[in-house]
Amino acid sequence: MFSGDLENAVRRLKYDGAWGWATIFGRLVVGWMERNPDRMDGVDSIVGNPTWTGRTPIRHIEEILKAAAVEDAAGRWPFPASPVLVKPVDTDRSAGKNREAKRLAAAAHAKAIRIERRVQDRTVLLFDDLFTTGQQMQAVARLLREAGAAEVRGLVLARAPWRGADRQGALFDS
Repeated sequence: MFSGDLENAVRRLKYDGAWGWATIFGRLVVGWMERNPDRMDGVDSIVGNPTWTGRTPIRHIEEILKAAAVEDAAGRWPFPASPVLVKPVDTDRSAGKNREAKRLAAAAHAKAIRIERRVQDRTVLLFDDLFTTGQQMQAVARLLREAGAAEVRGLVLARAPWRGADRQGALFDS
């Protein structure tokens, strides 16, 4: 659950550039894979939901997956040598917005993404740090499916807690 110490750690990585958390989160990702090999069965590529290439202080998703690839010293899991998805332009962030604004931001996010490596006929594991409404994960999964991915599975580091519906229709808040 995205709260308490985990929320603080994710925020320190994303907004303060506390690089050490990428290593820890990368270890958590690989640990999950090792404990859930049945859920990894058939996965051809592990893909990060990309952060904007100009993001500062850190491109956190890419750094978590790099750390995970290093942690996977045996090469058991299909981490690509370079990112499959790249986001060369910035788009509006969805944090703190209502459900409709999150949907629009997710669509703009997916539209800005370039697919750099083959996904056709592959089973892709799409990784992100936080699942709030699912709008962004769904938009990027749709992009991958439209590019020919056979299947897209999702893995997130944390799930935003339920906050109830607000007057504008947001189901979650983060």
